Amino acid sequence: MSTAVSYDYIIVGAGSAGCVLANRLTENTGATVLLLEAGGGDRHPYIQVPIGLGKLQQHRLFDWGYSTEPEFHLNGRQLTVLRGKVLGGSSSINVMAYTRGHRGDYDRWEREGATGWAYADMLPYFRRSESWENGEDPWRGGSGPLSTRWARTPDPIFDAWREAGALAGWPSTSDFNGIEPVGFGRSQSTIRNGRRASASAAYLRPVRKRAGLSLRTGATVTRVLTRGTRAVGVEFVRRGATERADATREVILSGGVFNSPQLLMLSGIGPPVHLRDIGITPLADLPVGHNLRDHLAVWMMWDRKDAGPFHQEMRIDRTAVNMARAWLFGAGAGAVLPNGLLAFLKSRPDLDVPDIEFMFRAAPLDAHPWFPGWKSAYQDRYGIRPALLHPRSRGDVTLRSADPHAPVRIRHNFLAEPEDLVTLREGFRHARDVAYRKPLDPFRGCEVSPGSKVNTDAEVDAWIRNNVLTVNHPLGTCRMGRGANAVVDSELRVHGIEGLRVVDASVFPDMPSAHINAIVMALAERASDLIRGHPPLGASERLTIGAWCCRWWLAAAMGRRRCHCRGMEARILRAPARAATPQRPCSDPRVPSSGSSS
Repeated sequence: MSTAVSYDYIIVGAGSAGCVLANRLTENTGATVLLLEAGGGDRHPYIQVPIGLGKLQQHRLFDWGYSTEPEFHLNGRQLTVLRGKVLGGSSSINVMAYTRGHRGDYDRWEREGATGWAYADMLPYFRRSESWENGEDPWRGGSGPLSTRWARTPDPIFDAWREAGALAGWPSTSDFNGIEPVGFGRSQSTIRNGRRASASAAYLRPVRKRAGLSLRTGATVTRVLTRGTRAVGVEFVRRGATERADATREVILSGGVFNSPQLLMLSGIGPPVHLRDIGITPLADLPVGHNLRDHLAVWMMWDRKDAGPFHQEMRIDRTAVNMARAWLFGAGAGAVLPNGLLAFLKSRPDLDVPDIEFMFRAAPLDAHPWFPGWKSAYQDRYGIRPALLHPRSRGDVTLRSADPHAPVRIRHNFLAEPEDLVTLREGFRHARDVAYRKPLDPFRGCEVSPGSKVNTDAEVDAWIRNNVLTVNHPLGTCRMGRGANAVVDSELRVHGIEGLRVVDASVFPDMPSAHINAIVMALAERASDLIRGHPPLGASERLTIGAWCCRWWLAAAMGRRRCHCRGMEARILRAPARAATPQRPCSDPRVPSSGSSS
């Protein structure tokens, strides 16, 4: 083992949180920071060019290669779990969606013990992190490192979906990251000048040469070194050699929902019975690896009567030109994703936060380059993906062995709670109802998934169990809060261990009503202030947002919504209208009422 070098802070993982921390902790502080990343660089065109996303995920490039254990309630299926192993982490391989969730998510966190993480506390950090193309306002940031922009797909099908949603009685929102987080709304992406705006591009790349910051890629951390109950450094393997680094202030784990609990357990921090079974001497008894949550969803697909714009751009000669234009100039169809709409919806008007999300897709899952005489064009399709936002089922992450190079065991335990299947089935029925509204008539061919033979509750439930997939938003395995169920406190310090924090999605208490990448970066922004001892942002903004809230609602249509402004909070409650189900071509299924049974 080489001689140890000392730093003020050691950050394990250069993902979404780690890149933020590396930037902020070396910002006007004089601190020295070592950033360790198991993966490599992020300059590959498939990462940089948005349309390269398909190849990234299809071939699992720059990915840890994880899969779940056989899921009992999904008929023994093993699900693919995508997690980035590269600078930027999962922000370098995700779909670049920028969503924050509902204010009620964060207020719930605080009520349940995550003091200081209410919406009023988080909003200033969302704003600090963001550079929104429409500029700054009380909800959006205009000068932060992370560039965000509207979706720019030219496909008219997204306008049709939005009109269909309105006919089905669902609300619409001008900005689901603004005052109104509920409804059908135009997608937003982390893209800058036609390139992926990952955490690495936004936070790390601009400061790579900053004094005090040291980066090591290809470095697999094998354990946290402790002296008594204080973390004093880490041991890692790089280029086949074992090395040690010491931390004079703190060790910060930002390895993500699977790797952070793995490293804690390898270091003796976790459930003592499990650790002893593996052959590890326990140091601290904490519920590490418990409380695993994730969104899960199913794709519903239809043939498209006429090929859409994306299908035309996938002809191989155009694809090559599009990739070149996007790579060289950040322009053209290669810089645009075939998604333009999301919907966050409440299936019941009494809910505090949305429980269902619709994701929309203007291309089939097997879209590929084509050219006459070389490879046949694919049948163009489009789809809607209902997702369960707040699953009650919980899984866990455990060690397979004491070998730090062995992948962890991932048990999501999806659909273990019967209520989850009921809610997802309800989302399925709402999605099918929207899909057969008149605005989509010009686009709709026959339903290919699940098809016309899936109608009764029993048929829908069986189809869901056989086809549901994770949305790759895992979190919760190092839960923040108080009491026996928490691993870290509200300042993200590991209970019972000095000088050790966890800053990533593993600390989330439960699922937000959103894709989680923007939330992870905002969490890391706030964590950087906690670590440096800076006063948190937020107190000065409460009255400002409250005033804007009331002004917005006074200008709204008062008969359709009502506003309950208490400081920062504005709740929007609206029951979706029920409308008659239209006739369906292609022997497509009739939509039973939500109370139907098999």
